[in-house]
Amino acid sequence: MHECDEEANTWGSLYNEALVKMLQQLKEELGSSMTYSYFDNFNSLHDIVTNPARYGFADVKSACCGRGELNAQLPCSLVSNLCSDRTKYLFWDLYGHPTEAAARTIVDLMLSDDSQYSSPLTLTQLVSS
Repeated sequence: MHECDEEANTWGSLYNEALVKMLQQLKEELGSSMTYSYFDNFNSLHDIVTNPARYGFADVKSACCGRGELNAQLPCSLVSNLCSDRTKYLFWDLYGHPTEAAARTIVDLMLSDDSQYSSPLTLTQLVSS
């Protein structure tokens, strides 16, 4: 019942593919005057959702703050249910905002020297170039 929205995933994936192609074409047009780093947030989040324990998460479906099923039917408010340990949740609220732990995990992936989600350079390589 609680599956990902396949149509939204398809559109997100198509957008990212088009963005990568656009960046590559722009790089070809501008030559050496353009250096960039593309971070694949879509696939990094997919990896976290599919392998939550690897990243230290116990719940990648429920919101940490909200009301209703999966804490995702009503927004976070003063009368919301709060998770007992927000470091174990991927999402803070029904809108899909990341928890602090999730944001830190994504930034760690962005700053990793061997990030499988960054191309053609990692962010660290870009800054040091």
